[in-house]
Parts: sequence; structure tokens; C-alpha cells
Amino acid sequence: MSLIDYIEDDQTYQFTQYMNLIKTDEDKNLFDRFAYGVCDPQIKYKNEKQQKKMIILTILQLCQRNKCVTFDKIQQACYINSRIEIEQLLIDLIQRELIIGSIDDYKGCLNIQRCISRDVRKSDIPEMKNQIEIMYQRVKHLKEQLKKQ
Repeated sequence: MSLIDYIEDDQTYQFTQYMNLIKTDEDKNLFDRFAYGVCDPQIKYKNEKQQKKMIILTILQLCQRNKCVTFDKIQQACYINSRIEIEQLLIDLIQRELIIGSIDDYKGCLNIQRCISRDVRKSDIPEMKNQIEIMYQRVKHLKEQLKKQ
């Protein structure tokens, strides 16, 4: 399979393992866009599959960073005008278990328990380690506080 085949495949959402398929500058740009990018109205996608994939990847990125994502936030990030289209897309992502969570129609949001992750740039790893260290220190402090009780 080619890089484009993986990008257009509806079961593939992480692309780092396919870096060896990058042969041209165009492939590199395509890889970077789908591995690390989000929806951009300036970009013309080659087809509907690529556009839908980028919308899904953008939603997954929002879900990774938040426990609750409003439909308005999804609409702004993905440039989707229809709330019904957003809800149908979220239902599909939940049914396919790309997102574990629930839709709250009353609040107009998606409550996220977890979701599949996106690719990580090597340059992001130091910040990720820092965040893990901060969480570790908080848990360590909580543990000490609980011992005192």
C-alpha cells in the first residue's frame, strides 16, 4: 500500500509507522499534514476521503486535550456548518470506538473518557515528559497527604 492508501484508509489514524513510504517532498507534506495537522480551510484535499480523515483527526486531537468538547468548538475547528453532521460523525466515532465517551445533547458537547492517540513529533516528547513529571509530583504529594490522615 502507498502512503495515500493509508491516509485514505478508514481504519488508519496513526502514520509514523509509514514514514518509510515517503518518497517525495509532496509525500512529506502529505505525511506531516495528516500525522500532525488539523483542519485548515486553505488546504484543498484531493478527495472526500482525505477531507473526512482530516476532520476526524482534528476531532481526535480536541478529544486528547479536553475531557469535554462542545459542538461549537468542533464546528469552529473542523469548519462544519451542520450540528446534525457533527452529531452523526461523533456517533460514528463512538460506535467505532475511536472515542470512548458520550454525547450530551442538552449541553451540546461530547464528554470524553478516552480516545485513540495521534502521532507525536519527537520535538513534543520533552514537554510530554515534563507534564508527566508534574502529574507524578502531584500524585506523590496527594499520597503523602493521605498518609497523614
